[in-house]
Amino acid sequence: MDKEMNLLGSLLRYSSLPLSLINPEAEELELSFVNPAFEKATGYRAEDVLDRPCPLFDGPAVKQNTISELKIARDHCKRISRTLWNYDASGRPFECLTYIDPITVTPGNIVLLGCHFMLSPELSSSPPLTHTEDTGVADRVSANGPSGRESERAAELHDLENQKDELLDYARKALLRCLEMRRNTLYSRIDLYFNRRRGNLLGAEPQDVDAAAMARDPLLGQRENQA
Repeated sequence: MDKEMNLLGSLLRYSSLPLSLINPEAEELELSFVNPAFEKATGYRAEDVLDRPCPLFDGPAVKQNTISELKIARDHCKRISRTLWNYDASGRPFECLTYIDPITVTPGNIVLLGCHFMLSPELSSSPPLTHTEDTGVADRVSANGPSGRESERAAELHDLENQKDELLDYARKALLRCLEMRRNTLYSRIDLYFNRRRGNLLGAEPQDVDAAAMARDPLLGQRENQA
């Protein structure tokens, strides 16, 4: 599983999308990994958010029923998407579109991927706050007009979901290819062993054909006498 996790880590780390891995066992919504794009988008450093209640899901602007829905999806390894208002690390309000998607790394081993998109202030709904900066956001929203804003907002959400789905599709294909390569390596080792065994039946040393010899093969174990 180490190779698959390393591959997934590389995909997430160098992605331009703000990504995290969500701890499935924590009581609160906690993150076990964030990539540089997450840090840049939210202003929160990794050390500020990992293995502790994430400030992205805490604060006066966050609706608790939304957090409850995210927790339920996490606990049942289900896909979910929700928008929520919060502050970034500088105290500026933003509307965040969060996805939780389960990814099967190996059979029986699932990680929960979080995608966190900061929505355009011009297309966001009015923040449920009374901060000075919030008024500017609300004014820009009103000036854009409700019908046009809703259409542009829907287009933005659709584009963000496509970006997320493309990443997930690529990650799943890469992990599947990694599994296939590992299986193919295993099969080639087993086939090599039986080829050796057939050779042994034609005159090689008999002690080299027993089960213990197979257990010493490199992929199945350490082999003492290799050609």
